[in-house]
Amino acid sequence: MTEEKMLELQDRAAERCLDYKKQGFNCAESSIRAIAETLDIPITEEMKRCATGFRGGGGGYMERCGIMEMGIVLLSFLYGRTDPKASTVDCSYLIRVLHERFITGLGSYTCRLLLPYSMAHTAAGDCALVYDKGARILTRLFLEAPELLKNMPEEERNLKYIWSVKY
Repeated sequence: MTEEKMLELQDRAAERCLDYKKQGFNCAESSIRAIAETLDIPITEEMKRCATGFRGGGGGYMERCGIMEMGIVLLSFLYGRTDPKASTVDCSYLIRVLHERFITGLGSYTCRLLLPYSMAHTAAGDCALVYDKGARILTRLFLEAPELLKNMPEEERNLKYIWSVKY
């Protein structure tokens, strides 16, 4: 896929995410809908409904951003397992990359840090900046996921204990 096409899809996802926000959907609800539609990920109405509780860092608790959480949900949907003997390596690796990209792109993945930053940098004093950038981060990661997995560093592939990773 060309860089131009990737940017076009990122723009589309960000626009849809903000449109859902304007309709009254929260961050998690907006992002799961926007990303799934943009990338043709077949999610059910039940899955969309499950996004509701992730708003505001988990029911308003201000922990991990609802958009980040929906990235994890969708990555698990696409790369997760149903067999307990199957590997979790690919899914776990992509989720760690997602965390890194949120930190690089937004400075954090924690709602209590992202919300005040976004409020200070948007005309409406809301979380629109996070909706926009978060949707772009998720879209790019999903588009790059096959290549990321193909080129996964050997130390990631052989990771036995996640808590031993030093970032």
